[in-house]
Amino acid sequence: MPIFERSIKIDAPIQSVYEFHLDTRNAARIASDGQEFVSIIGEFPLVVGGEVELNVKMKPLPGVQNWRVRVTELAEPTLVVDELLKGPFAKFRHEHRFAPTASGGTMLTDYIEWELPGGPAGRLVAPIAAKFMEKSFVERQVTTKRILEADAAAPQ
Repeated sequence: MPIFERSIKIDAPIQSVYEFHLDTRNAARIASDGQEFVSIIGEFPLVVGGEVELNVKMKPLPGVQNWRVRVTELAEPTLVVDELLKGPFAKFRHEHRFAPTASGGTMLTDYIEWELPGGPAGRLVAPIAAKFMEKSFVERQVTTKRILEADAAAPQ
């Protein structure tokens, strides 16, 4: 099963980064180029057992993908885990990990265990999906960093 992992340092307090991830509506704010969130339905902030439905247009694919995820673990302020119930992957388990840095910021790590449907055919196209995931999460993390660092720098 493929694993994706990428980290970025954010100059914002760990609690702020954690709370940002408790509101899945922020996914629309950090969407990568080529992604458009049509709707995000759920209760926020997230709770263990809570479910979120996301409808996403993924260019260049036609139509709208429907994702349904369940929050399976929360550990304030270090971890948010969601798992795919319905969507374009056979398996998609996403850990949002948060660790404090010595400077008072946060190291955000996206750790994803994933698998495409289709058995051998899915494994053949997995390298293409992995490149798309890398591009998407680089953009998402950079945008998250920009938003949260601007919030941290704003006068209170």
